Amino acid sequence: METSCSVPHQESLANKKAPVLFLPGWGFSGQVLDLAEKRFSWSRPAAPLDPATILAEILAFLAENNCDTIQLVGWSMGAFLACDFASAFPKKVASLTVLGMRASWPPSEISAIRQALAADPSVFLRDFYRKSLLGYKKEYLRFVAEQQDTLMESLDMQVLDRGLDYLSQWRMPEQGMQCQVFCRHGKRDIIAPVTEQGVVPGASSTIIEHGGHALFFDREFVPID
Repeated sequence: METSCSVPHQESLANKKAPVLFLPGWGFSGQVLDLAEKRFSWSRPAAPLDPATILAEILAFLAENNCDTIQLVGWSMGAFLACDFASAFPKKVASLTVLGMRASWPPSEISAIRQALAADPSVFLRDFYRKSLLGYKKEYLRFVAEQQDTLMESLDMQVLDRGLDYLSQWRMPEQGMQCQVFCRHGKRDIIAPVTEQGVVPGASSTIIEHGGHALFFDREFVPID
């Protein structure tokens, strides 16, 4: 997995915390974190995630950076993928933080997204990005000015389609994780309404009163080290 931030290869990790890897939501790349004015030193993927390959890419990231464990921060679809990795490789995840995660995506909503995306991808995606960043005006305006057009030009529609397939079939794990899990949700999230919040069994759950979907931009969100 190509990332825009890396973990040193030579430095011993014996006295270091496990590195943090951010997994973005559907249609976004990890570069969305660049809008947070350097609040985060997390590694992040340079391209939108493909559910078909991401678990293998996380394993490759660990191997390339000589890491035994990792801290995962998953946002929206990235939260689903982070849960899947933690379930599949429990000994490799030191902690799991999920942001803006729904318990599931209703088939009717996935169908509506497919139809709108097929009818006019540009119109749909611009509106989707606006809704995803709603409540964070400064970051949204920077996204439009600095990232939106380049991101849209780079999108692989087959990857987006696989993402929708993945969202439609994903279900919350019935059992808790072996690592610490933190669920964070914004009360003003319109992409993943708080009434449909997904909480991993046994997790510490927090609702941020004025938070939107892009919760990592919120002043009340405390990032992990």
